Amino acid sequence: MLYVTTRVEDDAFTANRALSENRGPGGGFFVPMQMPSLSPSDLSAMAEKPFARNMADVINQLFNTQLDPWALEFGIGRRPVKTVNLGSRTTVVQTWHNPAWRFERLAMGVEKAIRQSDQVSDPPADWLVIAARIGVLFGVFGELLHAGAVSADTPVDVAVPMGNFSAPMALWYARQWGLPIGTIVVCCNENGAVWNLLHKGEIRTDAVATHTGTPACDYTVPPDLERLIFAALGREETQHYCQVCRRGGTYYLEAAQLRKLQNGIWVTVVGRQRMESAVSGLYATDGYIPDPYTALAFSGLCDFRAATGSGRNALLISDESPAFSFGMIAGCMGMSQSELKDLLNKQI
Repeated sequence: MLYVTTRVEDDAFTANRALSENRGPGGGFFVPMQMPSLSPSDLSAMAEKPFARNMADVINQLFNTQLDPWALEFGIGRRPVKTVNLGSRTTVVQTWHNPAWRFERLAMGVEKAIRQSDQVSDPPADWLVIAARIGVLFGVFGELLHAGAVSADTPVDVAVPMGNFSAPMALWYARQWGLPIGTIVVCCNENGAVWNLLHKGEIRTDAVATHTGTPACDYTVPPDLERLIFAALGREETQHYCQVCRRGGTYYLEAAQLRKLQNGIWVTVVGRQRMESAVSGLYATDGYIPDPYTALAFSGLCDFRAATGSGRNALLISDESPAFSFGMIAGCMGMSQSELKDLLNKQI
């Protein structure tokens, strides 16, 4: 597969450039020149393949490699992702079952498998992170299709914390590739500038972020938002967007542009109090202990369902263990950190 960038026209780049560098000439992000396309038979075949095989197939297409499932498992582990059914048509996808208890370690394991070396980037390159996320989605959908939990012709909504916008973009690309992904529910914390863009068609590019209890979402303008502008509106509009970001001020969309950007994406803002209530609420109703970001995504999914009446199955993407937020979670649940640790050990 060849790559282009979000800012420079005509030039094509190798998969190795996208694997090794965050940005190309002119500062643009690497994006695939053309995404593959799944047929109905391809989706059916995924249901008969194990997680590592489906994930390896994706990585091989994105980076022109020939990984087999065993080589990939050597880098990411035999069971790096687990799913937990919460009921109410909602499943948590935990991507953090590795020695670091974070998704980023899985992404580094993918690079390790590709390079067949322990000498990998820390943190991994931007596109590698998105590629690893896409691979995980294919692996998870293969398992869900096999279990009959989803079907190839019924879309599944997916809620993710906003973060740097790499998780929403992985879902965007995977849906474009052909996975039955319905609405991408992007969940912001108090820094809700992306909500303004997707609902009002405007975003302040020079605002200062507020520090919150979910710092990975503390962006006013998340970096990978540029990829969404490019994917939905094209390179010329991306260049205009980047110009506004460089000089500061407010970026505006016309009505037709806003409709394109909104296609299949829904954004919500969840404050700290609601996020903390979701932590205690999920344990009380489902016996599940979420990290703050999963609680954020759960609250956002509830907002989406209430606003739209959607009754579809949904996934929540969870990228780090609750162990990183012992103090906050214990406070939400009204218990000591040692009590929480014992509960988490049983859950994990």
